[in-house]
This record gives sequence, C-alpha cells and structure tokens, in this order.
Amino acid sequence: MQITQRHRLTFVALAVLAYFIGAAPHLFVVVTTGNIPDALLWNLSHFHVSYQEYGFLRRGLIGSAVAPVERLLTDGGRQELAFMLTLDFAIVVGLFGALAQVLLPDGRPARGQAFLAVAFLLTPAGAMQMGYDMARLDHINFGLVALALLSISYGRIAGAGILMGLAVLVHEAALFYGAPIVVAAAIARRGNAAGLAVAAPALFAAIALYLFGGTDADLATLMPAEVNIAASVWTRDLLEPARGFPPLHYLIAAYFAFVPLLLLQRHYAHNDKRPDLAMLAPFAALALFALGVDYGRWTHCLFMAVLATIAMAPPRRMSPGLDLTPAWSRAAISIWLIPAGPIGIALLYPLIPWII
Repeated sequence: MQITQRHRLTFVALAVLAYFIGAAPHLFVVVTTGNIPDALLWNLSHFHVSYQEYGFLRRGLIGSAVAPVERLLTDGGRQELAFMLTLDFAIVVGLFGALAQVLLPDGRPARGQAFLAVAFLLTPAGAMQMGYDMARLDHINFGLVALALLSISYGRIAGAGILMGLAVLVHEAALFYGAPIVVAAAIARRGNAAGLAVAAPALFAAIALYLFGGTDADLATLMPAEVNIAASVWTRDLLEPARGFPPLHYLIAAYFAFVPLLLLQRHYAHNDKRPDLAMLAPFAALALFALGVDYGRWTHCLFMAVLATIAMAPPRRMSPGLDLTPAWSRAAISIWLIPAGPIGIALLYPLIPWII
C-alpha cells in the first residue's frame, strides 16, 4: 500500500477521536455539572505555580510563562480551564501530526510501521491516555522532546540541549523519559561531545531543582482556593512508589511496561542490529516506577519514549519498522492492543470498575 497525505490526515483525525474518548469522563463532568473534575484541577494547579510569585520551584516554568495570561482570566477557573485545554489540544494535535509523518511516510512504509500507527490509536497507553491525562505537563515535554530531536536532525545540538534543560524545569520526570532519548540521538549524530552538550543543561536543571527547588511555604494557603488541590506536590517526599494496590494493578503495569520494550526489541530485530545506547535509553523511564505512584502514566511515557527512539531511525541509517513475524511476539502484544479505554494514572484501566 502506498501512503499518501490522506492516510496521515486520517491518522490524525482518528487520534483526535481517541483523545476525546479518553477525555470523555472529565468533559462529561464539566458539561453536565459545570464543575471542574479533580483530575483537571490537579493539572490546572501546575499552571498557577510561578517563579514570580513563589520563587524558584520545580515545575514552575510553565506557570511563569503563562502568568500574564492567567492574570487576565479571573472568572473562578473556567476561562483558565479553557485556556489550559486549548493549549494542550494544540500540542497533542501537533504531536499526532509528527507521529503521522514518522509512522506513515510517503510511499510504501517499512514492515511494521503501519502497525505502530494503528497501535497508537488502539492501545490504552496511546492516544486515549493523552486525552484522559489531558493538560498534563508531560504533553508539553513530549513536544519539547520532539523539537529537540528535530534540532538534532538538523545538527543544532546546542538548541536540543537548551530544550532539554527547559523540559526538566517544566517537569522533572523528563529527565527519565525524554533526556536520555535526546542524548542518545545526539551521540549517534555527532559523538560523545554532542551527547554531553545535550545532557549538561538537563543535569544542571535537575541539580538546581534538587538543591533549590523546594519550599517550606504552605502553598495550599497561598494559592487560590479553587486551584490548590495539588499544593502538596511541592512539599511531599520525592520517593512515592505505589504501595497497597491489588496485585492485578502491578501485573497490568508490568505488562504495559514490557510491551513497548518488546516493540523496541523487534525494531532492532527488523534492522538486524545489536543493542546500542539508543536502544537502552528508553529503559531509563523504568526508574519512574520507583519514584512515583502514577504507574499508568509511566507506561504511557515509556511508550512515547520508544516511539521517539523509532522516529530517530532514519537519521541513524535504520528502518523505522518492526519485525513482528514471530507468532510469540504478536501473541504477547495482542492484549495490549485491546482499546478498553485509557490505561489511567495511579488507578489502572479507570473505565473498568472491577479492576479499580
């Protein structure tokens, strides 16, 4: 089959549909009750933490950037919500368009490329999860990672390093699911010095956040009451692994972390290439499972890290395809493809009550 622009536009349209399927539970509450659900209030809180108001804090870059706009929106949160969701939607549509270019290039795609496109539309860890976790700072960082990889493809290593430093200031989790991918791409393109140039800003930002990014202030009382639901983020312990969940949750999380890594292995098998630094880079995202409770979210970030690695195949003289001919690989992936709603955040498969 020859891929055309029409196929890419269809992919973007279907990805937007999947996004809204994932977002439906939140949007239903907004439309039917007029209230903002807690999940969206949580993300909206992050748009209210700025350097101007609270000093240097982790996750404060976006709030600082949008503070002039937020000051104009004073209706109690609804205009702010509309602004945040519009920004998020613009970012994810841009990401869908970038994925369409990678997974559905002009001409005949490599073996497995079309499968990846369909998988992103169907799997609970793909486009549906982006809707369920709409307006998460991760989406901004996915965009920054995409821009950094584009910069590397044009040989602009310094620009990629700056983008990774900014990504860590947006949300420190980018140090695990974003920066390793971009560093590995820079090394593959220009050598170890380029990798160091990309890694240094991200590491400096992380060190600065660790040393100076905390606060003793009670943000719950300082932030507007309607958006202070996430105030504990800036005072809680760094290590918050999930504890006390049903065993099924851990099995689902382990499986959803395994499949993207299996896809990565089949990508290397397709290219008859041995593991290298670029293949190992997405494994850094596994550290997030020890650092935080959002197991479903981490599986999504890991999948996006694998897609970013595959996207960099052509500049590395590799085919962005997969070898899924072994029956065992297709069997291992099959359950992961069942479109049973988004994978969730801390509670997995939120649209299936018996799992929660």
